Amino acid sequence: MKTGFRILLALIVILVAAFFIFRTPDTDRTEMIAKYSNEASQFLDDGLGGKIHYRDEGNKNGPAILLIHGSNSLLQTWEPVVDRLGDKYRLISLDLYGHGLTGPHPNDDYSADAYIAAAVKVLDTVDVERAYWVGNSMGGWLSWRAGLAVPDRVSGLVLIDASGAQTDEKIKPYLGARLARSSIGQLLLPEITPKFLVRSSLEENFAQPERLTDELVTRYWELLRFPGNRQGSVTRGKTAREPEKWAEIGGLNMPVLLLWGEQDKVIPVSHAKAFEEAIPGSKLIIYRDAGHLPMEETPDQVARDIGTWIEGTEAMSEQEASRQEAQLEEVG
Repeated sequence: MKTGFRILLALIVILVAAFFIFRTPDTDRTEMIAKYSNEASQFLDDGLGGKIHYRDEGNKNGPAILLIHGSNSLLQTWEPVVDRLGDKYRLISLDLYGHGLTGPHPNDDYSADAYIAAAVKVLDTVDVERAYWVGNSMGGWLSWRAGLAVPDRVSGLVLIDASGAQTDEKIKPYLGARLARSSIGQLLLPEITPKFLVRSSLEENFAQPERLTDELVTRYWELLRFPGNRQGSVTRGKTAREPEKWAEIGGLNMPVLLLWGEQDKVIPVSHAKAFEEAIPGSKLIIYRDAGHLPMEETPDQVARDIGTWIEGTEAMSEQEASRQEAQLEEVG
């Protein structure tokens, strides 16, 4: 009995020691804001006790594009696209709750409705009535959910390796996501998040991991550890994703462009095909040399295709408006 007790006590001591040895504390809020904000960064009071970090960049007279990042990502994921489209388009990006410099939701609400409400609040703040919602992964899921929930705020949808399709294919989440879904991971990840884990997860998202720079890995790692973000990630993972909403996706009444990395191991191309089949009139473009984050891996192609598609969509809208105006004149 005494021997068993001693072994148990030794194990507890080892676990406690390991916790303190490997623990990665939160980063400093003030330091992170100074390091990762820029001249375009704004912090919006959400009325709930939190502040939403967003940027409003590019050509203020051009069509508005709202950029929505994915799970455990941040608005900087869109910087390559902003650089390439800023001359012609107004580009609005935000850090979702539990991400980047926004930090956790004041009421721990990580539902689609809460995220969409935050995005709409940003649009209201910058006085934009309608925008093209461009979302990657979870951000793609939020974008098509916004198309159903607030269609009057959506000019069109660009879904990049979006989540939410209901298929029979089983997919294997990347390492960080697998840990976040496990009981032990939910207990440890808010306190222990080694940099190698972030690097490993990012490598699974890239078709060519050699494109990863230490600067990029460090940014993801430091902002994941922004105060409250890691616990927010765990809480978000327990939030219902409402798969039944997939049955409504065919009712989207705006133009839809689908962009996908052929080498996406997180959400495979079969899901792109499911979106294409479910959304009448949608257009699918597949990038042979990209994984789950084509806007970071192949930004030239992504920016070009978004710009070309919006140009065509805007031209068709103008033609339709002219046709309707002509019909009214004939009736008059």
